[in-house]
Amino acid sequence: MAERRQLGQQRLGAPVMTAFEALIEAVDANSWSDFRREPVRYYFDRMIGAWLLRLMDSALSDEQLAAVPASQVYRVVVLLFRDMFRHNSDVLRPESADASWVEPLFEVVSARLGLAVQVMQDNVAPYELDDMGNCEWARSLSAPFGMVPQKLFACHSAVVTGAREALSGGG
Repeated sequence: MAERRQLGQQRLGAPVMTAFEALIEAVDANSWSDFRREPVRYYFDRMIGAWLLRLMDSALSDEQLAAVPASQVYRVVVLLFRDMFRHNSDVLRPESADASWVEPLFEVVSARLGLAVQVMQDNVAPYELDDMGNCEWARSLSAPFGMVPQKLFACHSAVVTGAREALSGGG
């Protein structure tokens, strides 16, 4: 059990923290006086640092866990954070006229982590959060880890929505 925990920390936990730190460094490199960190922390605490780690760990055998490349963990963390930013850009930067700052920010984060541009490409639209039948994004992100896509969909959807409601005064 202790070996599994240590392996999980090494193969999942450490890359999650590296990706999160790359995001924070990229945000800090900008002079956004209106940037609100609370939604980022909310999302990290509830989704990335809790649900995502549990979903990945429980889906992987010991052998699979030992073979997980850090880049795969970076990718899922960055894509989920980018989606949270897309959905909540007006909460994160209330003085910004639009969400045009989100994509360039995540290009920087991806570059810092050495992620290839093609693995980060999508249709540049926020992920569907209401219709589980339309959750190709969850299937795509779940597949490398063997996670149940519906669980990823439900967790991400609830936490993204919760961040907006809790931190924008809507709930």
